[in-house]
Amino acid sequence: MAVPPPDLSGVRAVVTGAAGGIGSALVTALAQQGARVHGLDILDVATAEGDDRVTGVRCDVTDAAAVADALAGAASPQGAIDVVIAAAGRFPNRPLEQWSLEQFEALWRLNVGGVFNVVREALPYLRRSSAGRVVLVSSSAAHQAVPGFAPYAATKAALIGFARSAAAELAPDGVTVNVVTPGLTATAAALGGDVAPFFTPVVAGQLIRRPLEPGDLVGGVLFLCSPGSAMVTGQVLNIDGGSVTY
Repeated sequence: MAVPPPDLSGVRAVVTGAAGGIGSALVTALAQQGARVHGLDILDVATAEGDDRVTGVRCDVTDAAAVADALAGAASPQGAIDVVIAAAGRFPNRPLEQWSLEQFEALWRLNVGGVFNVVREALPYLRRSSAGRVVLVSSSAAHQAVPGFAPYAATKAALIGFARSAAAELAPDGVTVNVVTPGLTATAAALGGDVAPFFTPVVAGQLIRRPLEPGDLVGGVLFLCSPGSAMVTGQVLNIDGGSVTY
């Protein structure tokens, strides 16, 4: 019997990287379950005509002032934000010797610094929530040895350490912090980018041998955003078709 998704009516949520791929799928799913969602992205976030549950906000998460303004606009009249999902990031693939320090620093600023900005600026709003939830979207690259992804894997592994310490710090405030690590996901960016050739070998190495879709992350993330996950914090949830098992 299928487990019904959680009722998130009245929840205020913020999702970064909301214009496409995983972020877009999560925005749609949260809104379908009754949440009011502010989707942040450097690109325009599509919203359904007449649906006031989703608000698209142009925001560069590496700009702390812009993040602060976006979160202030997302808060409830009581000054609370209940859910923060950090999904913004890039996933370049190229040999290590082709990276410059400046390129690595730029990737780190987005994939890690952007998460830092969002979580830090959200703290006062999350603490005003009766059940604050933070979910960081990392990657199974943090668990696997994949050539060409060393700088990217470093940024995604950093999110796991960040989440564990943040979970300990925010637990007294009733705020949980967790991580999901998706496998290679069939987003438009991935299918049209330099990781496209990886899909065949990645799927062959999964226990469930079909490409991972953005919608496959929805159930796990919604659980981590729900009242039922109140005792789950500092954890990493693999959603990768069984590429990594432990």
